[in-house]
Amino acid sequence: MLAFYTNTTIYIIAGLIAVAGTLDQLIRLTADLPFAKQTTKSIFEAKLFLMIAIFVFAYFKFTWALRQYNFLSILIGGAPPHDSVPDELERHARKHASPNTLAGGEFNRGIRAYYFGFAALAWFVSPAVFIGATLFILAVLYRRDFRSQTLATLAR
Repeated sequence: MLAFYTNTTIYIIAGLIAVAGTLDQLIRLTADLPFAKQTTKSIFEAKLFLMIAIFVFAYFKFTWALRQYNFLSILIGGAPPHDSVPDELERHARKHASPNTLAGGEFNRGIRAYYFGFAALAWFVSPAVFIGATLFILAVLYRRDFRSQTLATLAR
């Protein structure tokens, strides 16, 4: 799953860079849309480069998480046999938990970048829609991170 997100992010970045090469055509195309606010080419470039920056950030988060999971696989491969001394097994299990937690955190940051990529996409419509989408994304993330049933279940 993580490799899927990593590869998909590369495709998104490549697509955004390709769009940057056809910016004049895109500006003409959006000029005909009744709901899109007209902007200058430099503002349009800023919007596009914000999107690129968000997905480059996501790419780095996903690849770092992938690498941390690879480290975890190596640690698991070096685990003591199941019939070892319980204290040694406990120590090794704690050692494995840390990279797993760190990798999960990096993966979550990559996913959050996707959420904010959707909010940045709303900027192409208008600044007000961008602000609204950003606030909506913040509310969704807050609810999922601090108020979700999943979190309550895990806390029990």
